[in-house]
Amino acid sequence: MDEIKIRKGFFRPVCNESEIERIFSVSNASDYLLKIRAETIVDHMRLFRVYRNKAIRNEGKWSLENSFDPSHFREFIRYLDPGLKAVCTNVCYGNMFSNDPNGSVFKTDYGPIITISDSLKFFFKFMHLTLLNFEDEVPENIRWNSLRIAIRVMLKTEALDFFMDPRGILPESIAKAIHAPIPNQMLFIAGHEFAHYVLGHLSESDTVAKPIFFAISSDEDDYKPMKAYNSSQKQELEADVQSLLLPKFGAKELKGLFEAALLWFGCLELYEAVCNAMWPRSPWAYRTHPTARERYENLLMSVPSPPDFSLEAWKNFPRQIDHIKSLLLEDVSVNIDAYETYGSAYLDEPNTEWRGPELIDRVDYY
Repeated sequence: MDEIKIRKGFFRPVCNESEIERIFSVSNASDYLLKIRAETIVDHMRLFRVYRNKAIRNEGKWSLENSFDPSHFREFIRYLDPGLKAVCTNVCYGNMFSNDPNGSVFKTDYGPIITISDSLKFFFKFMHLTLLNFEDEVPENIRWNSLRIAIRVMLKTEALDFFMDPRGILPESIAKAIHAPIPNQMLFIAGHEFAHYVLGHLSESDTVAKPIFFAISSDEDDYKPMKAYNSSQKQELEADVQSLLLPKFGAKELKGLFEAALLWFGCLELYEAVCNAMWPRSPWAYRTHPTARERYENLLMSVPSPPDFSLEAWKNFPRQIDHIKSLLLEDVSVNIDAYETYGSAYLDEPNTEWRGPELIDRVDYY
């Protein structure tokens, strides 16, 4: 009993009492997802510090489970026909922490769990500062530093303490612009995983052992391998298309989602390029995902263009990605430490317009 009390104590700084009891007596898929979230946070000190800080700020009404936003899952379900809505409502879903950029469907004793990495929201934010057309409003060095931060987020070498140390200062209009596509990008990824489920792609006999975090260095072990459903490349492409077509979106909503999905694949292609340079075999290659470029082209070819959709502009977007990719790969080859070294990267030097004063860890924030 004393050992159990000690073990429960590790979770007390980031969970409320009822959540701790659920973690130690899992009875359903929601409990299991909570357990995985909590264990990941407790096992990684930077995540632990962030969530301890959030818990302190919300003392008395804190819930780890409620701190994860499920709105993108619920929004997808809301637009489904009644029959599909009933099917998807009964599936456990939620964000967790992972550096796999794709969503996942984990196989558990309590049924399937659909998950997306919460890190993606940070990845998108900094990618968008690089990729969106701000003309001369954003200096070249700021775009480049932002790209590095985005890649580091998904490599798990960037500390995810943006809540306490935001890495820079953005003009309000630019901050609004880089955040605008994120809800639709998360919605598209959630829809992709739901599409696998409703299209019957999840085979009980076809699973892989998938780590929540893959190891950066060869002397580390992958973190907590879990069984995940595997899919063929054809099924992955089909799930992309049906993520847009299964929900009954209006023309305006479909256009926003379509554009956000294409932008997402541009972001993903840059991350894939870095991973392929750092590791001959991509960390998620066992999932048989087509490349981001293949998924981009398939979506552009397979989904009818909604009104006011600029097909020509999106056909040209890969040229921008190719240009940035060539520069990015050159930077990785010359400055590999900038991607592999754990810590915090910034948009600019301290006491500048895009950075503000330097924040000191453990002095200016916990």
